[in-house]
Formats: sequence, C-alpha cells, structure tokens
Amino acid sequence: MLAEERRQEILKTLKEKESVHVAELSKILSVTEETIRRDLDILDERKLLKRIHGGAIPVKISNKTELSFDIRRNKNIEEKERIAIKSLKLIDEGDTIFLDASSTSLFLAREIKNLNNVTVITNSVRIVFELSNTNSITVISTGGMLRSNSLSFVGPLANAGLKKYFADKLFASCKGISLEYGATDSSELEIEVKNSMIKQAKRVIIIADHTKINETGLTQFAPIEEIDTIISDDQINRSTKEEFETKGITFL
Repeated sequence: MLAEERRQEILKTLKEKESVHVAELSKILSVTEETIRRDLDILDERKLLKRIHGGAIPVKISNKTELSFDIRRNKNIEEKERIAIKSLKLIDEGDTIFLDASSTSLFLAREIKNLNNVTVITNSVRIVFELSNTNSITVISTGGMLRSNSLSFVGPLANAGLKKYFADKLFASCKGISLEYGATDSSELEIEVKNSMIKQAKRVIIIADHTKINETGLTQFAPIEEIDTIISDDQINRSTKEEFETKGITFL
C-alpha cells in the first residue's frame, strides 16, 4: 500500500469513529507505529485531522459532543497536571470532597494520594481505582448506572446516594464556562450528578483548562452565581480573570 493510500485509510477509519489510536492503526494497516505517527503528523499539517497524545481526532468536534474518557484523558495533559497541583493547595486535612467523573478530576485524584485523612466521594470508576490502594484516603463511590463512555455512575441511584453526604468542596470540570451561561456540559446524566453534588457541597470549584474558558456546552449545571472558584492553567490572560472576579469568583 502506498503512503497516500494508507493515509486515506486512516481518514476513512477516523470518519467511522470519534478517534483513532496509533497502536490500533499499526495493526490494521500492518506498518510500524512510527510510520503511523508520521502519517498522522502529515495529516495534521494538512489540517485533515487533529493530533492528540497517542492518536488523532477529527479537526472539528462540536463542544456539544462528548468524547470518550480515554480521549479526554489524553488531551491537554500538562495543563491538567498544573490544575491538579493548584487544586491540591485548596484541600485541607480532614476535608470531605466531591470529585466528578472528568479526566481533570482524575489528575487531581493522583495528587490527592499525597494527602492524609481526606474523604473522596465520586461517581468515577477510574478515580475509585486510582485511590483504591491509598490507606490515608477514604473513598466512597456513589454507585448507580455505569456509563461506558465516561466510566461513571449516573442515574437515580447515584443521585440518591449523594443526598446522604455533605462535602466541604466540590471539584468539577466542564465542557465550557462563561459569565453568561455559567458551567455547562454535554451529558444530561452527568449534569444531574453534578447538580446533586453542588447541592451537598459548601464550596463549588470548577477545574478547567484554558480551552474551556468562555466556551459553552450543551446544558448548564451551575449558574455563575453558584461558582466560588475557578482553577485553570497559565494560559489565561489577566483581563479574562478580572471579568470573572467581578462576579465574586476567585480565579486561580
């Protein structure tokens, strides 16, 4: 198969899926992973796809569309790591915190391993496993219906479970956050869980990288008045921070 024929096969595969992975394409097309990486780089330069860690996604994906957890986990990794480190400073010994099922919350969970005497309540399967071997952290799962796309528990059982607990802080990510529409996301089932967490939390903290700022998802889960703090990466300009701070929000 010629190189251009192979690249057309990659684009064809991408049309059928929301993402492609290097290892998968290597097996399908019977070439080395290094060859696939070069092909993806070339297609990215041509703006026919968008390269991400370990693979590629279509150039244009609506902010209303929910990507799979594995795809989200591999986007903006450095930014999420910085957000997690900043967020850790807001967690005190003895705190009970809610963590949503976002990939950014998973990065925070990895940092929480270094703390003592913290209780984490989450609807994320990945976070439960991440903290499962940490003796200093108490982990409580909401239970509920499993969503395979997000590896999260949702539905009536998850929401009913959350009503039994109160948390000092909620850390939740989003598809977008803006002054006009507040925090928004793409899944109504996930939004229901976030709403339940907000009702039971003393402090609402949105953890979102710069690509989420002044963007809008499908549906609101928190009006701007309910948000206490936004934690983002270092690519946010001062004027943007000041706009949110005029609403009484701490922007870190």
